Amino acid sequence: MNFRSYIKRTAKLFENNKRKLQVQATTGSTYPSRIARRVAHALALKPRGAVRNDVLAINSLVVALRVEWFARDIHPWDRDLPEDRKAELFAQQCLEDVDAAIPCLFEQLPEIDLLEVEVLERGSKSKVIAGLVRRADLEARVSSSLGMRLKTLGINYRCADLRLEPIP
Repeated sequence: MNFRSYIKRTAKLFENNKRKLQVQATTGSTYPSRIARRVAHALALKPRGAVRNDVLAINSLVVALRVEWFARDIHPWDRDLPEDRKAELFAQQCLEDVDAAIPCLFEQLPEIDLLEVEVLERGSKSKVIAGLVRRADLEARVSSSLGMRLKTLGINYRCADLRLEPIP
């Protein structure tokens, strides 16, 4: 191996390690996620003419997911209840489902930093719950009432007379 090829190989190893360190600094982990590695690879464009370190460096990386689902109906055993009570049970069920689903989504998808949630009423297909939840907000949440906990996470809904109303 001659001196020139040795220098080229060393410079290439240095560039690869530098890119890995940039991705690690951005994601905050020592093992960058698969998505972060793919983004860094996509940004590693060919250098222009004799310009050293001519690469696009990641400053920050946010991976978002948008999930829209239909709310579950009330339990079949409760179908014979008065309409007001059924509406109250439906609202409670929707809020509990959102409260349970958000941590599960973040747990199953560790690459996700931002989660957009929309819950639709099955019959009318109108949006009754929506919001943007950041992973950092979920980790800092406090134990309070269900409604307040969801509001502090960034979940929006309208509840009048214990009924969920459509939101824009």
